Amino acid sequence: MGDICQVLTSSVSSKLQPYVETLPLKERLDSVAGIDYSLVAPPRATADSLDMQLKGEFYNVASPSPPPFMPPPMAIPSLHDRMIYLAISDYLFNTAALVYQQAGAFGLTLRDDMIPKESKSRLTTKFLGKALPQVAKMFPNMNVQLTLSVSSPPHLTTRPTGIALTAAVDLQAFAILPNSSLASLFLLGLKLNTSAKIGTKADKLVGELTLGRLILELKHSNIGSFPVELLQALMDYVLSAVVLPKVNEKLQRGLPLPMPRKVQLYDLVLQPHQDFLLLGANVQHG
Repeated sequence: MGDICQVLTSSVSSKLQPYVETLPLKERLDSVAGIDYSLVAPPRATADSLDMQLKGEFYNVASPSPPPFMPPPMAIPSLHDRMIYLAISDYLFNTAALVYQQAGAFGLTLRDDMIPKESKSRLTTKFLGKALPQVAKMFPNMNVQLTLSVSSPPHLTTRPTGIALTAAVDLQAFAILPNSSLASLFLLGLKLNTSAKIGTKADKLVGELTLGRLILELKHSNIGSFPVELLQALMDYVLSAVVLPKVNEKLQRGLPLPMPRKVQLYDLVLQPHQDFLLLGANVQHG
């Protein structure tokens, strides 16, 4: 029995401890957020595996505080086709959404020079006047500015059938007056339902959103009441052609995975499950 204990102690000291010590615990990602991958329980080693529970939580670097929700339980299947498996809970992505939304990082301002030149849809009072004649009459031949802000944290949900993200956005439209001041036109509430694709790039998770259903609500108007359906086509275009490409550009920067130093992943597979993604990979030291 003493020999067995000695072998286990030696294995933990020579193999397990150096492995754990090189895991990133807390990593600052940018001026707003960091990610916490610290252990929440001691590693559990068996004859052929090592299981570790990591926090997987975004935090505000200026004023970290616990999120107002808990991680969902995860029913992780027993698989052995790959050398390593990582279960990534919705909790990770939703704490990211919370931190960035509370920091005001999701705001975006759009003007006509940001619309592709070849597009027939323009952010001008002339174009907007095709749906809302009162805009062109009250503010002739002016550009339009759209200011978007996320009114509550976006929410990501993973199911075996795929990944969905919902978001509530306030869209304020202004006419840009000749003296460059802004005249408020209307305020819309947008409810976005998007499908999400999450993939891998080296040791990072990357994402891409595709616009699904968009629901409009008129919250306030300075140009008189109007049916919001008149703006459906324009809003669909602005979000799919301008807003989502900007969001996807940021998502392609990637989220670092909790991998020890000098470990490279290959043969990666990603599977959606109830409330989590399961990443499987083979590893090599390099």
